[in-house]
Amino acid sequence: MQARSDDRFADWDDERYSTDIDRFDEQHQRLFGLLNDLHAAMDEGHSEAEIGDILRELERYTEYHFGDEEEFMQDCGYAMDCADCFYDHREMHEEFAARVAEFREKHENGEYVTMEVLTFLRDWLDSHIAALDEDQNYADYFESEVDDDYDYTPGALRQGRRAPSTTDGPDGDAADPADAGPAGDPVSAAGPTSEGDSLAVPDGSVADWFASVATAYGDRTAALVPTDDGYEQRTFAELDRRARRVAAGLLETDLAPGDRVGIAADPGYEWSVADLACQYAGFVSVPLFPSFDADQTRRAVERTGLAGVVAAETPDDGPLSEVPVRADIDDLPTAEPAELPGRSVGGGEVATVVFDPADADPDGHALAHRSLLSATATLEADLPLDSGATGTCFLPLAHVYQRVATYYLWSTGGAVAYADPAGLVESLAAVDPTVLVGTPVVYQRVYGALQDRIGSMNWMKRKVAGRVAAYGRDKLDGSGTPLKYAAADRLVYGPLREAFGLADLEYALCGAGRLDEHLLSLFAGFGVPVRNLYGTVGTAGVGAMATPEASFAGTAGRPMAGLEFAHSEAGELLVRGPTVTVGRLGSDGRPAEEWYRTGTEGRVEADGTLTVE
Repeated sequence: MQARSDDRFADWDDERYSTDIDRFDEQHQRLFGLLNDLHAAMDEGHSEAEIGDILRELERYTEYHFGDEEEFMQDCGYAMDCADCFYDHREMHEEFAARVAEFREKHENGEYVTMEVLTFLRDWLDSHIAALDEDQNYADYFESEVDDDYDYTPGALRQGRRAPSTTDGPDGDAADPADAGPAGDPVSAAGPTSEGDSLAVPDGSVADWFASVATAYGDRTAALVPTDDGYEQRTFAELDRRARRVAAGLLETDLAPGDRVGIAADPGYEWSVADLACQYAGFVSVPLFPSFDADQTRRAVERTGLAGVVAAETPDDGPLSEVPVRADIDDLPTAEPAELPGRSVGGGEVATVVFDPADADPDGHALAHRSLLSATATLEADLPLDSGATGTCFLPLAHVYQRVATYYLWSTGGAVAYADPAGLVESLAAVDPTVLVGTPVVYQRVYGALQDRIGSMNWMKRKVAGRVAAYGRDKLDGSGTPLKYAAADRLVYGPLREAFGLADLEYALCGAGRLDEHLLSLFAGFGVPVRNLYGTVGTAGVGAMATPEASFAGTAGRPMAGLEFAHSEAGELLVRGPTVTVGRLGSDGRPAEEWYRTGTEGRVEADGTLTVE
């Protein structure tokens, strides 16, 4: 790789570097762009703060790109068919990432970063992408071995992994299901307790609640359904009518009120129809993650004793083929509804059995109608919304966090915008949401797309964009922003928010794992403050919420409305309140006043804030 005559330090050459996979070519070009920005900043004598910002961005983007590339290699089959190639490739990634981190640390410690360092990084990229053919190897595999209809969906592999709570884990570091939660022995609180605001606990069933919501908001938009031409609106009245008809159709099969009925499909409008239909029919819904493998699905089917299942297609083999009643989600049975039994179910009865997506051995949690409706009311109390808002649905609706978030939107008269996770960034721009229901993976993907867009800007705008994380840190640590931030927001950050559909956000939520300090700062600088939400499957996805400032200070925030937290002598977070599970499958239930063991290491501080390890 040679410097160009126009003084660009690292020059992209399609013939030499292109993998013919647009996603990774764009990411490689962004890495080249960051090296060029770093070289220019050093060569032109820019401030040490600006150089530090670019080094941190280079480190972060390297992490993002390498993770995405490695996941692609696993997802498309390359890692399995050429395991040695994959592990060698990953070792090279680790070597480069370690060197970048080393250079960044040296700079922060006051050591001078020489041009020899930049030359090393540039030559490493040249060797890795082109000379040694490391990236060309997986590109050739993709071209020759992968079916034309293959569609890579970033983040899908992570749904089946247990990951640290600081990145992508759903609930933090969970203890063994056999030892934690309602199935274990009762535990006592040690130290201070902390309570959220009071909450009026809803009574009645989910079906009865949604019937009242549909009556209140009848002709308003409840759902935005993706079509080839954009989005199509569905009103509350239409959603309610369809859910009732499907409930009546399912009741004309061999299913009866009280039966457990699985939902095994990707998120979408018809998923929500099936969910509400189960509630109207008086079934206990059992959402199954699309990422579950055959063994996980089999264990879930056996443990829950499914009497029926709504699936993406009627299964003829595999674990779901053994379920007595099977329905295709794209061809749900319907009938004229008469009296639907779900409306008379009591609030304390079980409404759903939910799973933790990262548990290798699924152990379901039973949630009562009161649990789901209390979680909905908790979000409504802590995140007030005017009617007419729009929120996102990118995550599996089998995840109780996303499902309760949809109930919250409906409860406030808002619409749920369903979207394919593969088109996440494009969907944000099309929808302009008021509420972004995200996870660390979602924000990492938005971050990657932002960096790609920044990489296409001119040098002056890239320089301004390079300060965004520093401006965000100033906001979050209370230092305030300099006067030139307003100009930066007008010139770069505001237009980026508009382009990415983030300009109208009232709430950007991050559940199922905490957003790290760098991304918190970066999004705060862009004018998108992200709230970390701590919750577990056993607490219906809610628990504690942290403002961006609280997260930056290292806490998990404070308990949400209706919930009380403590910690045990062993340092495990405990919680009680109306959202908490009534018991794991096979347990004898859990007294309402008993502490629920979350399986998360943490403590309640003297000021009432929570710390999650």
